[in-house]
Order: sequence, then structure tokens, then C-alpha cells
Amino acid sequence: MIPYFAQPQLSLGLVTIHAFGVMVALAMLSGMWAVRRRAAATGLDPLMADRLVTWVLLGGFAGAHLIDRLVYFPGQTWAEPVRLLKFWEGLSSFGGFLGAIVASMLFFRRVDTGAARWGYLDAVAYGFPLGWIFGRTGCFLAFDHPGAATSFFLGMRDQDGVVRHNLGLEEALYTIPLALLFLALGRKPRRRGFFVGLLALLYAPVRFLFDFLRVVDVRYGGLTPGQWGSVAVMAAGLFFLLRKEKGEAEASP
Repeated sequence: MIPYFAQPQLSLGLVTIHAFGVMVALAMLSGMWAVRRRAAATGLDPLMADRLVTWVLLGGFAGAHLIDRLVYFPGQTWAEPVRLLKFWEGLSSFGGFLGAIVASMLFFRRVDTGAARWGYLDAVAYGFPLGWIFGRTGCFLAFDHPGAATSFFLGMRDQDGVVRHNLGLEEALYTIPLALLFLALGRKPRRRGFFVGLLALLYAPVRFLFDFLRVVDVRYGGLTPGQWGSVAVMAAGLFFLLRKEKGEAEASP
């Protein structure tokens, strides 16, 4: 059992740096490094990959906040619409995925990369698990995803004295072997779109199951928004893995 501890933070005068913020910064830096590395290894322009990641991050943060406010807390939001502008108040991971997808679509409407777009999207998917390890570690340190009561040895004691699943920690631990798997699979040429589909199929089912352990979450039709998002992501993953594109080239080793 992990004892309860307050989120580590450092006060610097008027500014307070929280552990969650530090881990999110590390997530972005490590993810961008992995994306750039993958792009260069597959013959793509690393600078173009950087531009795409910038769009993905901006769209992801916007979508994460808007979905959190509109889907998880609709009553509060409609009563006080100004909350939509308070981007520091709440983030939804699947809202972030949706925002990233929309941002990617807008990016490729502005920038013509031809068939190479799948290679750039694959590079983003390839780098995602590495960044997600740090991001979910931030959730663990903040203990902002408490789960059901448990006797699991990695359970964490909450402020009320109940030992609960720390879903941020458990998801971070799952993502470690996922990142290692992507690293190993990336050593050989892969059809463009391969990592996009594989990421969806390996992440979404696990997230779907984890959400059954959530105790503080809105539900629609008996499922959390994350579970509905997982179903959509799994369907998209199958599409990406099974799609056939005439004349499509494999990524370089």
C-alpha cells in the first residue's frame, strides 16, 4: 500500500510549480523527441513533424479542457460559461485525443504532405507512449484519478483513509511496456498507419476496463465518457490497421 502524500510542489515567490505541471512538460519534451526521431528514421522531415506536434498539442489541450467542462461538468459550465475560458481547470484525456485529431485534420488541410501524412501521423503515434508515461505519472503524483477501494499492493491511501486504486499510476505502468514494444517494432519497416492503429487497439481496451474502477465520474448509458471514447478509438484502430491504400509505400527502416 502506498501512503497518502500531498502533490509535491515548489513555491517561488508568486509562482508555485506543481509536480503535475513538471511531468506534463516532460511528457511533451520526451514525446516530441521520440516523434522527431521516428520522422528522421523513416525519411520524413523532422521540422514538419515538429510543426504537426505543435498543432496536436495545442488542439489536444483545447479539446481536453472543452470536453472536460462540457461533458463531465455540464451543469457547472452552463451555469458559469466563463469556465470554458479557464483552461487550467480540468483536462479530459479523450477530449485531448479528439482535439488532437481535429488539429491534425486542420494541419493537413493547410499543409500538403501527400501520402506522407500517414507517416507523420505514425510518428506521432510512435512517440505517444513515451510521453504518456510521464503524463500519467503526473496524474499519479496528483492522485487526481482515484479508483475503487482495493487491497491491491499498489493501492494508495486516500485522504479519507480508504486505500484506492491510483489509476494514474496503473496506467503509467501499463504504458511502459507499450513504449518498449513500439521501440522494438520500430526497428523494422512498417506500413504507414501501422502505429496509429496499433496504439488505438492496445490502449483503448485497457482504458475501457480501467474506467470501471473510477468512482467519481459522470456516466452516460452506464458508461463513462472515456469508455465511449475507447469504443470509438478501438473502431478507428481497426480501420487504420486494415486499410489499404493504392501505391502506399512502407516506412524506411
